[in-house]
Amino acid sequence: MAWLGGGDEALLEQVPQERARFVQMAGVLLTTSGIAVVSMIFALHDGVKAPLAAAGVLGLLWGVVILNLDRFLVLSMGSTRNRTRLVLITLPRLALAVVLALVISTPLVLRIFASDINQQLFVMQQKESRQEAALEAGSGEQQQANRIKTQINTDEGILNGHLPQSITSPQLQSAQTQVSQLQRQAQSDYQAEVTAREAWQCELDGQNCVGSSGKVGNGPRAQAKYQEYQQAVSTYNSVESRLNAAQATLKTAQSGFSHDLGSRVSQLKAQAQQALPGLQRQYQQVQAELRGAAASGRQVNEANTGILAQLQALSQASATSPSLEAARLAVLALFFLIEILPVTVKFLLNMGPLSAYEVVGRLREEELIDAATARRIESRRIEEGKSRVRIGVEADMREREEELGRRANKHVAAEMAKILDATLRDWSLQVRAKLPSGGGGADLSVASPGASANGATRPIPQLGPGFGLPDDGKL
Repeated sequence: MAWLGGGDEALLEQVPQERARFVQMAGVLLTTSGIAVVSMIFALHDGVKAPLAAAGVLGLLWGVVILNLDRFLVLSMGSTRNRTRLVLITLPRLALAVVLALVISTPLVLRIFASDINQQLFVMQQKESRQEAALEAGSGEQQQANRIKTQINTDEGILNGHLPQSITSPQLQSAQTQVSQLQRQAQSDYQAEVTAREAWQCELDGQNCVGSSGKVGNGPRAQAKYQEYQQAVSTYNSVESRLNAAQATLKTAQSGFSHDLGSRVSQLKAQAQQALPGLQRQYQQVQAELRGAAASGRQVNEANTGILAQLQALSQASATSPSLEAARLAVLALFFLIEILPVTVKFLLNMGPLSAYEVVGRLREEELIDAATARRIESRRIEEGKSRVRIGVEADMREREEELGRRANKHVAAEMAKILDATLRDWSLQVRAKLPSGGGGADLSVASPGASANGATRPIPQLGPGFGLPDDGKL
């Protein structure tokens, strides 16, 4: 437990009184990881609908992850007492702890308020079902089904003797249209005739009607009103005669249509009898597709009970209930504070003075640093001594090489001098042998070790080709 809380066994042996503090920190870490295990089991079992055994195994793995993260957050904060540095290293760790706390506390809150959430989920599902029904009623498939059903009803009505109002002929339709138009025009002209007659009568009687002069008698205004009245009567009589002719035409068309109605009805019944089976099959197919879509929508709606749906339901339920909102926030704050407890406790401990464990730890760290520094200095001195020895050996070697070189050069120079003397002696003897007896010519003096007993210098003749020298005169 002490190791789990971040303690070093070697240091705790020196300060055993500090062991309880690390054991308590380990208990805090196990508490947060245990809550994380329970939270993950609820999230997987309630939200994802995973089997309880699988949820338990994954929950334990999640607990190990949270334990490892919390322990890392605590150990990484160290034992610094610098307030600024402590705040800077705490903030990112606290932010991570806050995120973990929110993730872990959410499933627990949902589990605690499960009854309120289920009730709100039912309300949400009913509302969603009504919306889906409205969408289905306005869908293209439903409109197609309505059109097919209307056609089926029409065909069945024809087979049962209920003829549609659309059965008519072009002549009959034209006559009906003309009669309708003339009737409206005749009614309008008749109203114009009545209005003109009343205006003329008001002008004759001198009544204060709208637009009259108010003078009695058949004056110019009365005569003008009379002319308007006569024109309205003429127009009405013309329209009336045209209406009578159109009505006569309509009667003729109706009489002709009644003779063809029997064959037309037989034709419509035959067409309805032929088209009705296909329409019924098509209608059943469209209805089956609509029922399948509705069933699929209901299934999806009923299965929408995951974590997001539960959060939405809890939010809506809390919005209408202040007490539920207060309880939800209180429970969320409780688990939230528990989850950030390790980082908070470590921060508060670092705000106080150094403990005996931390003092011993720093001393041990300084000893390790001093030992490493001493080993480094010793190693550097050893390397410097080795370097000086190598430099001395190399200098001595260079001196010995120079001495040997001088001795070799001296010996070579002596040997070369002997060889040169011998060569010149042999050359001198050869030249003497080639000179004529009592010879003439210029004198040639050659200095050689055996030239004369008293060291005198003999003359050397001027030599040319044929006297033992090359043409260029070089030895």
